[in-house]
Amino acid sequence: MKIRKDKSSIHNGEYPYVKYLFILPSFIMFSFALLYPFLSGIKIAFTNWDGLKPYYEFNGLDNFARMFGDRRLGNALKNTLIYAGMGVVMNNVLTLGLAVLFNDLKKHWGNICRLVVFIPSCLSTVLSAFVWKFIYHYVLKSLTGWNSPLGSEIWVLPAIVIIGLWNSSGINVLIYTAALRNVPQEYVEAAKIDGAGKIRLFCSVTLPMITSSFTICITLTFTGLLKEFGTVMAATGGGPAMASSTVCMYIYDCLFSYNRAGYGQAVALAFMAVLVFIGTLMTNYFRKKEMEL
Repeated sequence: MKIRKDKSSIHNGEYPYVKYLFILPSFIMFSFALLYPFLSGIKIAFTNWDGLKPYYEFNGLDNFARMFGDRRLGNALKNTLIYAGMGVVMNNVLTLGLAVLFNDLKKHWGNICRLVVFIPSCLSTVLSAFVWKFIYHYVLKSLTGWNSPLGSEIWVLPAIVIIGLWNSSGINVLIYTAALRNVPQEYVEAAKIDGAGKIRLFCSVTLPMITSSFTICITLTFTGLLKEFGTVMAATGGGPAMASSTVCMYIYDCLFSYNRAGYGQAVALAFMAVLVFIGTLMTNYFRKKEMEL
């Protein structure tokens, strides 16, 4: 009876803090791997530390003021915006089209196609970059005679976008598929009775009903592409002639190559604030669109 009383007392809320013990290990790991380095980095952003010496001096807002005249940072920011802009459009158009196509197939074939598209998402960005480097350098050249687009200042960013599409499209396909399956069939049948064709049905019924999936896919895709590092680093290292250098790569170079850890940390903090602002802005915009529809 005593044991039963103790168990019931836990369930009845006499020990409300016991449940927090289960998340304590995860919180400790999170604090050690992310929270503590982030808080330490805030202090470093206001110093002139080179990343090697055991001492440094505080320089106030000098690191943040220097960003406005940094041409390399401006070039990296331009490349990042172009890369993210191309990637978010191509990714969502492609994945929505594939989701609609697979949804119209028979269940068995649709599942197989979704599996095939999702498999590359299980590979690391580094492995995906090496696979496509081989395709660009050897397969493409042997089939068409064209040189690898990774060596062209004009085509390097579209080529990297294609690598990212192959590596990450599967997740958005599943999100859009789930949204399409939740479209009320009575609306679809009513539109068909009124004589709506496939295009009219898709634009007037399907799209308004899946706007919540646009909020998720577009926001996550855009913010994810803005902080892209692994694919670009493995594919080109920022070349040729810094034509594919992104903001995250520039931060990495400042921290580990240029011995400007304080400045690199300042850029990282400013860029994080930009990402939070853009993500919040996009989420609020699409939420308003959802309410209007």
